[in-house]
Amino acid sequence: MADLADMRHELMGRVQAVVTACCDYRSAFDHYSYLYGEDRREFFRQFLLYGHILTAAEIEAHGENGVPESPPTLQQFREQIDSYEKIYEEVNRIEPISIFQSWMKVDARPFKASLLNVIKWWSLVFKQHLMDHVMHSVTDAMFEPLKQTVELLKTYEQELPEEVYKQLEELPEKWNNIKKLAIAVKQHVAPLQANKMTVLRKSCAAFDVEQHRFRERFRKEAPFRFDTKKPYQLLDTKHIEIKQMESAMTSIYESAGLFEVMVPDYKQLKQCRKELCLLKELWDMISLVGACLDDWQTTKWVDINVENMDLECKKFAREIRNLDKEVRAWDAFSGLDSKVKNMLTALKAVAELQNPAIRERHWNQLMQVTGVRFVMDSDTTLADLLKLNLHNFEDEVRGIVDKAVPEMSMEKVLKELKMTWSTMEFQYEPHPRTNIPLLKSDEELIEILEDNQVQLQNLITSKYIAFFLEEVSIWQRKLSTMDSVISLWFEVQHTWSRLESIFIGSEDIRAQLPEDSKRFEGIDVDFKELAYEAQKTPNVVEATNKPGLSQQLEDIQSR
Repeated sequence: MADLADMRHELMGRVQAVVTACCDYRSAFDHYSYLYGEDRREFFRQFLLYGHILTAAEIEAHGENGVPESPPTLQQFREQIDSYEKIYEEVNRIEPISIFQSWMKVDARPFKASLLNVIKWWSLVFKQHLMDHVMHSVTDAMFEPLKQTVELLKTYEQELPEEVYKQLEELPEKWNNIKKLAIAVKQHVAPLQANKMTVLRKSCAAFDVEQHRFRERFRKEAPFRFDTKKPYQLLDTKHIEIKQMESAMTSIYESAGLFEVMVPDYKQLKQCRKELCLLKELWDMISLVGACLDDWQTTKWVDINVENMDLECKKFAREIRNLDKEVRAWDAFSGLDSKVKNMLTALKAVAELQNPAIRERHWNQLMQVTGVRFVMDSDTTLADLLKLNLHNFEDEVRGIVDKAVPEMSMEKVLKELKMTWSTMEFQYEPHPRTNIPLLKSDEELIEILEDNQVQLQNLITSKYIAFFLEEVSIWQRKLSTMDSVISLWFEVQHTWSRLESIFIGSEDIRAQLPEDSKRFEGIDVDFKELAYEAQKTPNVVEATNKPGLSQQLEDIQSR
């Protein structure tokens, strides 16, 4: 048990180390969150008006008048585009596969592809604006300011090289030719681009249908049930299938990024991946709990440490409650939760049955209640007890134990009573004249007799007396007979002692009362016979419960 606990502790430590490493890995991408968290349109709108995003302090400072507009310069455009290009290169260098602690593999390719797509969108917003500005705003009018600048320089006797004047004459025509060529190229590639975008949109739609079909199969085939056979084999199969689907999804994302095609989120596939991870975590817990409980099964009855097992089960219960809430609707979770709860209930019953008051008859009663038979001996294991389905008979077990405890007290009283009276003997003293053994008065004996009679009366009124009723009744009769015989014996003995000195010790009285003396002679013979016979049986219980003794004493007393 100690080795298993150490192994479990080491395993959980390694798992926690991997969880921490994975969390740190995920946190490393937090500084990219603004790329997919901020409103791209609002950001660009403010950039075109003010050259940057307004802060709350700026807005508050200008109040109702509003922040004055300050359109961005070409340099500011360059800085923004360069920043996105730099981020793109940075993200592109992210390793697609990361392995932690030599066994935990994280596939970042879907995330990487999506993030690169988002970065391209940000960069494209700024580039497209400049292209539109060149194509629609910067036309032939851009050359006139240059010519005016040259004329201005001439007035200050600053001549430019002849080459500059030549370029100013040729550039407008070249500019017009470039615009015509750009329009022609755009018209030429437009059908190809449109065709490719159409094909890509169809691929996106087809993949969307496929992911829904896969989702339906996943829900049917993945190990969501507690009675699933070979769950890890199924998990591996589904992992491979999802990985193939994710690879296709990444390819679609990359192509869509090139042709600026909007791609669905493919939530069904992502949900399958999430549930697969949760299933893996759940089945790891099921395997851990199962291995621990199976190890306990072989524990011998005398070696069962309920306290340690109970603590371990409660620890499992806490870890099960800490699992993702989404798994609670699955049959596998319900089965695991019930298994641990049933074990906790069964352990309570086992603890009750470890009570020293439990006897073989109580085990027989329990077997009768549960309908399961087994031999209760030193080889009995926890597995044998669990076959009784103790978690279904918690009240019955408690009832049996509640009865066994007072029965043990009764058993103790009867045992002490037997021991007391097995050694209790009459004490005799010789008659001064005849040496006949006379019963000696014993106050301790009488006191014990009275106390034991009260104890037996208390036992007989108990609602748990059933099993000991016959034995208690026998002892009541024995002690009652003992009490009456001892009282009667002392009465007869006292009467005999008094009359013996009159009718046997005095010749004058015998002569005066011949008939009475004759009758006493018979009494004297009978009493002496009883006295000698009683001395042969020193034990008080045996001596006083001889058949017919009470009647003989009554006959002597009545004469």
